[in-house]
Amino acid sequence: MGGEVQSHMEDSITAFGRFLRQVGFEIGTGEIMNAIHAVETVGVLRKDDFQSALRSTLITTNKKIELFNEVFELYWRNPDRIENVADILRKLYESRLAQAELEQMTQPKTLKEMQSLREVEGSNDEATLDQVDYHLLMYSRDEVLRQKDFSTYTDDEIKEAKTILDRFIWDFGNRLNRRMKSGKKAHRLNFKKTFRKNMFPDQDFVRLMWSEKKTKPRPIVMLCDVSASMENYTKILLHFMHTFSGLNRRVESFIFGTQLTRITKYFKDRDVDSAIKELSQNIKDWSGGTRIGEAIESFNFHWARRVLNQGAVVIIISDGWDTGATSLLSSEMERLNKSCHRLIWLNPNLGFEGYQPLTQGIQAILPNVDEFLPVHNLKSLIDLGKVLSDLDQRGRQKYSYKTMAVS
Repeated sequence: MGGEVQSHMEDSITAFGRFLRQVGFEIGTGEIMNAIHAVETVGVLRKDDFQSALRSTLITTNKKIELFNEVFELYWRNPDRIENVADILRKLYESRLAQAELEQMTQPKTLKEMQSLREVEGSNDEATLDQVDYHLLMYSRDEVLRQKDFSTYTDDEIKEAKTILDRFIWDFGNRLNRRMKSGKKAHRLNFKKTFRKNMFPDQDFVRLMWSEKKTKPRPIVMLCDVSASMENYTKILLHFMHTFSGLNRRVESFIFGTQLTRITKYFKDRDVDSAIKELSQNIKDWSGGTRIGEAIESFNFHWARRVLNQGAVVIIISDGWDTGATSLLSSEMERLNKSCHRLIWLNPNLGFEGYQPLTQGIQAILPNVDEFLPVHNLKSLIDLGKVLSDLDQRGRQKYSYKTMAVS
């Protein structure tokens, strides 16, 4: 975690601890330090993990868990009205102190009673539960980056995003191998091992030995558009491809503009920034035009037989702007689809509300892809990881350029 992000996280958790004290929770410096250490351990990629880390270190009694969960939701969703909300909660807490027994004195009521309390007291405070902006997720710097469009990233944010990608646990999905291994489930009887196990029986029953097929990660083949129309997304997407290459030895990487170039060797044991700099200097069609059909044709002719064995998944990253022949693109995409286990097309423009597949290139490729997904921010990449791990259960999807819906 970078220095600025680390400092921001510590300040945010400390402020949250002070807020809990304002409400009535007994929170000390030790509890806040424990919370910071816990969050450093679990990270902030998942909201549930972040909330659990704070709850387990800041709350000491089960009676306060429900209220803590509600305060957590309220606090981390609207920073602009925190003081107003704290004042309402403090009044609620004091009111309960006056009415409850000693055991109940340290247990505030639920936030659902806040609005009725305000109405009784005639408060003019504008901070009500109904006015909380639930789309404001500010509980971590990581969450902001996850939602932000790649085209607006600064160089520092690209580095932070790379760190987040490195921390994410990627599951590429597995394929069944022909080879067998010992298994506990009754999948297939292993006659040899069963015979050996029972040659000198020391019991009255026969012990059966079973086998099951081995699994291996599926090969991944990635083709990324580096033409001028993709310039705002190229750098971070190549970072993503580099991360994939480091996690799975069976990843093949290509880039294309007007021609196809294999870049797998650039990502082997090399810093990603150095690799991108070298690529941009050596690739002639970098940030130039686009002929997707010719690039796919070149891949099918020169590389498909080499890299599409053993159930490979092909991922194409492009906005679909193509200056080549649409008929060629359509036929080569159909050929590619038949050669691989799954064909996934990632389009950064899908992240824009109201996007329609109006270009001829997109209309040509849609009938021949199994997944058509956005790739405009970190969340879309993480969602891609979930799709890859669940491909066989999802089955092949069918897309229509007229409806942009799965038929």
